[in-house]
Amino acid sequence: MNPVYTHEEVIDKFQALLENWDFNTELKRLGISAIHIIRRKQMLLELKGLFVGLWRLALTRSFPEDGQQIFEGYMERCVSKPKNAGKGQELVERSHKYVEMLAMHGDTDFSEVSRYLTSFLKLPESARKSATLKLALEIRKMYNIIFERLI
Repeated sequence: MNPVYTHEEVIDKFQALLENWDFNTELKRLGISAIHIIRRKQMLLELKGLFVGLWRLALTRSFPEDGQQIFEGYMERCVSKPKNAGKGQELVERSHKYVEMLAMHGDTDFSEVSRYLTSFLKLPESARKSATLKLALEIRKMYNIIFERLI
């Protein structure tokens, strides 16, 4: 790892990016509005888990030797915060699921993850295909921004 950046600095930068990310574009792509409170809450957790998974991909590419260590440090931080330990554990579980899913194709193809997310929706097949493609493009944009702002 470049000695200019500590693991904590990389984690802090990511945490700030996650906290300030507006998931409304992705939620709109999925057809989930503010009136769908329960579905929105569930999907926000899924999207945050995906966001962490995408960050893990970017870490692997930018910090091949330290990426796993940085990621584990972030996961530990998530569950160690007393005020939101339950939510942190849920995020860790979702994140690991997306890390696994993303490991198959890396940053070359986000269609499988997009298909998984659109499977939560009750859409006709023709609408689901379109939503899946559009969401895959949004995920690509998300990944590129995470990668650009990694350090």
